[in-house]
Amino acid sequence: MMERPEVFVQTSPLHLMDRFPAALLELQDNGQIAHFNLAWVELMDLPGTQRNLIDYVHHEDRSLWRQALHELRRRPETSFNQRLRFVHPSGELRWFDVSLKRGPQGFYLVAGDITAHKRREIALQASQRSSVSLLDSMPGLIYRGRNNRDWTMEFVSAGCLQLTGYPPERLVDNHEFTYNSLILAQDADYVWREVQYALSRQEPFELNYRIRCVDQSIKHVWEKGVGIYADTREVLGIEGAIFERRDGQNPVR
Repeated sequence: MMERPEVFVQTSPLHLMDRFPAALLELQDNGQIAHFNLAWVELMDLPGTQRNLIDYVHHEDRSLWRQALHELRRRPETSFNQRLRFVHPSGELRWFDVSLKRGPQGFYLVAGDITAHKRREIALQASQRSSVSLLDSMPGLIYRGRNNRDWTMEFVSAGCLQLTGYPPERLVDNHEFTYNSLILAQDADYVWREVQYALSRQEPFELNYRIRCVDQSIKHVWEKGVGIYADTREVLGIEGAIFERRDGQNPVR
């Protein structure tokens, strides 16, 4: 009758392993689990007889796991550090930061559970995607950028294409072709001056000026924005919205 893999707590020298918050495992050369601590049991349940660790690895990450074992057999002096997805016997997906090293008879593995952090990260990304989708559905150009003479953009909504003829990505983090490149030279100083005055008073700004579009046509636009400030009142950036003016009125300076 085959014995279950040994829990570290069963032997005195390894008892301290169970105080370690991360999962610790000793694997045989073929990846089969030989020993594990209680943290692994709490996170992933008690392994069955002759259970191979790859049985827990998400199917999309298994090739990466196999490659890690292969490389460590070939170069035992190296180590493998990677983020892997594991699947709990209940079907729940969990994320671990894994560190794997070669041992005399197999491998030693340390796995830190980062599932809670990863779920928060995924939720934040989903929220950001939702926000971007909402902004992209709005008319006009919605932006967040830096307070410099070039008006370097960090985010530009999809409305940029309809307003200027340029795709949003053309203006984002581009230090050679910036939003200031679109503002007519006659209006550039006015825009800078008015924004800086409003920021110095921590007030919203409202502007009327002209831009040159991709087809070289000139549009009159109306912009309203606010500053982004640190607790020290330092200006971290600006954000706002820019719309085409239909009345063709010249900017007032």
